[in-house]
Amino acid sequence: MKHSNVAFFIPHLGCPHQCSFCNQKSISGQSMPPSPEEIADTCRQALREIPAERRADTEIAFFGGSFTAVSREYQQRLLEAAASFCGDGGFSGIRISTRPDGISREILDFLKKYPVSAIELGAQSMDNEVLRLNGRGHTAEQTAKASALIQSYGFSLGLQMMTGLYGDSKESTYETAEKIISCRPDTVRIYPT
Repeated sequence: MKHSNVAFFIPHLGCPHQCSFCNQKSISGQSMPPSPEEIADTCRQALREIPAERRADTEIAFFGGSFTAVSREYQQRLLEAAASFCGDGGFSGIRISTRPDGISREILDFLKKYPVSAIELGAQSMDNEVLRLNGRGHTAEQTAKASALIQSYGFSLGLQMMTGLYGDSKESTYETAEKIISCRPDTVRIYPT
């Protein structure tokens, strides 16, 4: 069975940096973040359209901006809106996307209160010079540490990798791939730039 998402985009909200490659408003086609009401309306529609037998392989996903860096109140409002559509004939859980430096024990304790099943980290590169040149604002070591912490809490780990970033080379791309593999993620997304 193929995995699917009921996806919502939070365009650049919460992210403390402006990376060289990122324009979330342009990428997502959205300039306004979703409201809890939009989450509920879209989930109700998705429940009508997605057959019951496929819902166990479908997550409600918050992509785009760094979810764990938005205000706690907004996180809570979105998670509460989505949580009511998970389990018992609903969707399998909630997937969030965030930055490696947006993970801590306190944040993971908060996320455990909701049916968050997966956390994707925008690692992008595991080469500190490539990360610096692209204004990423975190290190490869922070990615490895956040990955291990996420897994220790029992969340499914996803890592995002970008190839062709400014300063990247064939060697650093292979090294990034090897370091991402060593984190033992459950999923990997590779974005060519």
